[in-house]
Amino acid sequence: MKYDIHQKPSKFAERVLADFSSTLFRLLQGKTLKSITVNELCEQARYPRATFYNYFDDIYDLLSYAWIRVKEEIRVGDYRELDPSERTAILFGRCYDYLEGRKEMISRLVRYNLEDARFMESLRKTMRDYFYEIIVNTPCATEYTLPYELIAEHCANTIQTVLEWCFIRKERLTKEQALEAVKLLLG
Repeated sequence: MKYDIHQKPSKFAERVLADFSSTLFRLLQGKTLKSITVNELCEQARYPRATFYNYFDDIYDLLSYAWIRVKEEIRVGDYRELDPSERTAILFGRCYDYLEGRKEMISRLVRYNLEDARFMESLRKTMRDYFYEIIVNTPCATEYTLPYELIAEHCANTIQTVLEWCFIRKERLTKEQALEAVKLLLG
C-alpha cells in the first residue's frame, strides 16, 4: 500500500480512505471484486483516479486496507488490554456481533464473491491473521511443549472456521453456540 497506515492520517486522508473503503464494500454487494474497475470505484466515490493511486496500487490493495478498517471497527487491536484468560472469548464475541449486525451485507458480499478465490482468500487470511496475532501474543507460551506458533495457528484457524461456518456457510449458530463450538474445538 502506498499510504503509510502507521502514521496519523490528516482529516482529508481519513475521509478519502473511508470513502474508498465503503464504496468498495458497497460495490462488492452487487458484483465480483474482479469486475470492479478503478474508474468505476473512483466515479462512485467521487474522487479522481489520481487520488486513488496516491493511496493504493490497485483494487486488491484497497481491499487489504478495507479489512484493516473492519479490524479497527471491531476493536481487535486493543486485545493487549484484555485479561488473557478471557481474550479469545471477548474478541470472538466482538467479531460475531460485528458480523451479526451486518449479516445482510455479508450475505450479498458472499453471494457475488463466493466463487472469487482472491476475495475469499483475502477474507479468510485476514480473519485468521488477526486471531493468530492475538493468540501468539498471549502470554501463556510456557504452558506448552509444542511450538507456540503452531498452537496459535491451530487456534486462529479454528476461530476463523467457526465464524465462516456461522456467516458464510449459513449454518446459523447463536453467539453462545458459536462460542461453545470454539471452546469445544480448542479444548
